[in-house]
Amino acid sequence: MRSRARKRSLGLVSMQVWVPPWGRKTIRDLEAQLCNKSTTSDTKEGQQMSKVTTDSLMEQLSATEEVINGEIVIKKIDGETPVIQTVVQDVDEFPIMVTVGDEQILAIADLWGRDEVLEDKVNELNDVLLRANLPVPLSSFSIMGERYVIFGALSVNSDVNEVVEEIISLANNTVDALDFCKEYLCA
Repeated sequence: MRSRARKRSLGLVSMQVWVPPWGRKTIRDLEAQLCNKSTTSDTKEGQQMSKVTTDSLMEQLSATEEVINGEIVIKKIDGETPVIQTVVQDVDEFPIMVTVGDEQILAIADLWGRDEVLEDKVNELNDVLLRANLPVPLSSFSIMGERYVIFGALSVNSDVNEVVEEIISLANNTVDALDFCKEYLCA
């Protein structure tokens, strides 16, 4: 059952095929090739397109006007999960880390640590951030470990211009978050 559910989640469909006994291996080989191809590419409007990877997104971002003109500086950071560090001009103290998953592209900016919040204002700050999640465009707040972050998520099928828009919006929202949360933070 898990195998069928996993295949369905990859967009595969089950088919029954009638072949002579000697054609079984050929059909199985063809099935394996088609399944492998579908996990490395998708179709959009009938056209075959590659799944986004960190490297392919890095290449696409490198060709954007914002990166070419220096408005956004990008750098790939290799690791177990490779990330693209993006720095938006005039917001260089808050780099945005972009990761590519199977289903989404995630952009995250670190805001502040739990130890930087006034002790008697933690609950009030958390309430303010939860309420701000809807009105803040294209971004949401979260706590990762002991760090407060702001993030945005996009589909892996997003256009590179949508990714650039998310990065710029996230940078602007980071500055806005610092401004409306300063009364809750240690000096």
